[in-house]
Amino acid sequence: MFSIVVLPWIHYIAVWLMAGALVSELYLLKIGSSAASAIRLLPRVDRLYGIMAGVVLITGLARVWHGGKGASYYWHNGAFHGVLGLFALAAVVSIVPTLRYIRWRTALDTSGAMPDATEVRKTSVFVHIQLTAIALLTLAIVLVANGYGSFGG
Repeated sequence: MFSIVVLPWIHYIAVWLMAGALVSELYLLKIGSSAASAIRLLPRVDRLYGIMAGVVLITGLARVWHGGKGASYYWHNGAFHGVLGLFALAAVVSIVPTLRYIRWRTALDTSGAMPDATEVRKTSVFVHIQLTAIALLTLAIVLVANGYGSFGG
């Protein structure tokens, strides 16, 4: 029951929370150049995103090895490789906003400085890229689940 009900459920909840955290970041970025509370919240929301991304990765890999199709099915599926690549892309892209949020909060706490509106807009582009990668990742995993992308089959 764990591998066919609980594990997928935790995995899906984590994906939703991960995407929700990114949408929250976009909202906070809209008000971020003018509201100190938004700047203070961004690192916390980003931390939630990172934690949920870790849960998604762990539960996803657990599903590969303990799911009904078996690990061989996934490792021999090009669409699954796409899933991993999109996940890695979102992870790498997330570094830029994370570092900016930390820098902005530090500047706010030490000197009261708010981030420049241009930098806030540029940061939102990175968050949009992460959300797009997650949307494409979910499409790719649906393809994998339905048998598309298998090498040699």
